[in-house]
Amino acid sequence: MSHDQTGQQIEISRRSFLATTGGALVGAAAMALPGKANAGVAKPGKGGIVRFATRSDALGLDPHRNTMYYVSFPIALTTQGLLDLNVKLEPTPGIATSWEGSKDLMTYTFKLRKGALYHNGREIDAASVKWNYERILDPKIGHSFARSALLNIKEILVPDKYTVICKLERPSAAFPSDVVFYPANLMAPDSEAQANTHPVGCGPFKFRKWERNEVTELERFENYFETDAEGNPLPYLAEIEGRPKKVDQVRLTALRTGQVDLIDNMAYADAEGFPQKYEGQYQTWEAPALGTAFITFNLAEGPFASKTPAGKMLRQAAAYATDLDAIHHAVFYKQGEIATGYFPSHSPWHASPEGWKSKYDPDRARHLLKQARYSTSDVIVLMAEDAQPYMQQTGELLQAMWTEAGFKVNYNVYDAAILRQKQKEGSFHAQSMGGSYRFDPDGWFSRNILSTAPSTKGGSRFRNERADQLIIEALKTPDIKKRLELYREVENIVNNELPVLYTHHLTMLEAGVMNLKDYKPAISGSPNISGGGLRTAWMA
Repeated sequence: MSHDQTGQQIEISRRSFLATTGGALVGAAAMALPGKANAGVAKPGKGGIVRFATRSDALGLDPHRNTMYYVSFPIALTTQGLLDLNVKLEPTPGIATSWEGSKDLMTYTFKLRKGALYHNGREIDAASVKWNYERILDPKIGHSFARSALLNIKEILVPDKYTVICKLERPSAAFPSDVVFYPANLMAPDSEAQANTHPVGCGPFKFRKWERNEVTELERFENYFETDAEGNPLPYLAEIEGRPKKVDQVRLTALRTGQVDLIDNMAYADAEGFPQKYEGQYQTWEAPALGTAFITFNLAEGPFASKTPAGKMLRQAAAYATDLDAIHHAVFYKQGEIATGYFPSHSPWHASPEGWKSKYDPDRARHLLKQARYSTSDVIVLMAEDAQPYMQQTGELLQAMWTEAGFKVNYNVYDAAILRQKQKEGSFHAQSMGGSYRFDPDGWFSRNILSTAPSTKGGSRFRNERADQLIIEALKTPDIKKRLELYREVENIVNNELPVLYTHHLTMLEAGVMNLKDYKPAISGSPNISGGGLRTAWMA
């Protein structure tokens, strides 16, 4: 038993906690920690510049006001957090070398890495971590996605320079997953004035230049804390040149014509045969757990609203009118699997074996429309973001399917900034969208289904007392099997009430030139991971 300097007993050791939870929820590092790198040159013979074409880009540079998507935003390589992620997307030591949770899961203590630096040379101490979390939690500053990760924090204590204690509002078995660098990344407090023009983070690469949707230039952070197995400082690469290219064919053409060295994704139609067709010419890496596609219904306003007697009936009609198998074939070329819940079947958190799979029934949809006395004067406003082709293509199919069933549908594709504003205003009825793989299921349920979550309030506006109770109960349950049972009941509620309709689990195929060495992305495709990705890659 140990004690922190506030007198709070930390009654659960790292080893025993891992044993209690099955090792998936909370714990300190049980592996070798990356050593403190000596500032200077990377390992001789390794280095180079990688030109990286991605399918999307950040909306802005302030790492707290904007989402730094860890898979496809080059700028995300400048970020790090209290905890890092490994290739399996498990929390691992980052700025904190160890962490402990109290027996009641109400207090977490993090021990910081001495000598870790921000890109401007300032040491990362406990006070700066507290400043970052308070800034993220400020509703006038923090993006709703990042805020939702930290909303459970009641108080942050700094007993000494290298110790951060987070006291929570509610017990949480998932809290370590909330403080990884995505989305709770750290920036230098004395750089706030330049956060939206020249961000100063603490990740493996530091910022040099950014022109949205044109170019991102990053350079190696010579004082990054991570090393390879031989003690050589990481990353190896001298520079990364990000070249966002939204159009799949443009991105693939850039690789094949030598304009770039690595692409984060290709169209599902191309991915189907690319590895065999170009064997020996290009390397490929499959990411089996990219995320999940779904349709969000607006339950506050419009035909699908819960306050209208026919709202649920119309949501069910839309679900019956949605041919998930057709989407699987036409949009995803049979890659990945039809979604029955948020987590795919190969995930330990798969909790919904049935969902709406194989329930396509347009006649049933028409019957429900008639029963609900739906009129085509109630036009369904359907929207999607322009960044992801699968969202747009799914939206096109939805418009056709729902129209065939008897709905009148107005479908539009918007830029992310416009889409965010429409979400905020609630001026939509349904949205074709997707979410990234969550490192803990609470990252989905507490942020997108729980009624009090900012993302729920700005999305489906779903309110269900029983679902809220189950999500909160799961959060304070350390036993994995019991948590899974609770989440299964939540998924049953979601599939019945339909704040969202799960459609498909996303996969991704990355491709790169043959002289890109030692690149291994995470199972989600992220290039920013401990002991892998672009931290260990180099150009021969």
